[in-house]
Amino acid sequence: MKKVLALILALLVLLISVSAFAAGKLSVTQENFIVINSYWMYGYAYARVDNIGDKPIKVNAGVLEIFDTNGDAITSSDYLDAYAEYLQPGEYTYAYIYDEIEDVEESDVDDYMLTITGKSDNDYTTLRLPVTTDYAEDVEEGWSTYNYMYATVTNNTDEPLYDVEVVLVLLDADGNILYMSDADMYSDKAIMPGSSIQIKEYVDSDFIDWYETEGIQPASVDAIAFVNVEQD
Repeated sequence: MKKVLALILALLVLLISVSAFAAGKLSVTQENFIVINSYWMYGYAYARVDNIGDKPIKVNAGVLEIFDTNGDAITSSDYLDAYAEYLQPGEYTYAYIYDEIEDVEESDVDDYMLTITGKSDNDYTTLRLPVTTDYAEDVEEGWSTYNYMYATVTNNTDEPLYDVEVVLVLLDADGNILYMSDADMYSDKAIMPGSSIQIKEYVDSDFIDWYETEGIQPASVDAIAFVNVEQD
């Protein structure tokens, strides 16, 4: 009887292990929270999200909660922006949530909690395109200067590609996320096979001021260029 029970328990453990392994699983492998206090005050939570499972998974939802020094919630938001959200095993992407912070001083903002969840979804897959990046500071345009993130995207397929999206992410030397922006070509513009297009996005001056105040030096740009393709 003991041998039978032991065998049953072993089989249950095996089934649980296989079930847990044979699924997509999200892991937030880097996150950063930045409070920008200009005309209005906002809290920005940035995240890199990896699929560490062995099946596809979609970045589905997220919640940002911001707390004061007493541990009380100041505000929360569930409006998640996620890019290239249909992740194959081993792939990663970026997401962020931001929310306005009202009725408190900046010094009262103490902590945050970011929760990102996924779900199984086979309606789409994300086609990723080759992309190279660059970062340039103090680019003169007219009477102003800008800090630009650049992404050069190449269509390595045999068909014109519409609806190409790009997320550009500014990083420091340790890989911490400092800023995030995106561009969308929509359905009326295509990259032709073998052709490339360069996209530039400026870094908001309020963030640049914050880097200088905090002694932070941007170091590089990461980017993901993609098209979400509907499956038959």
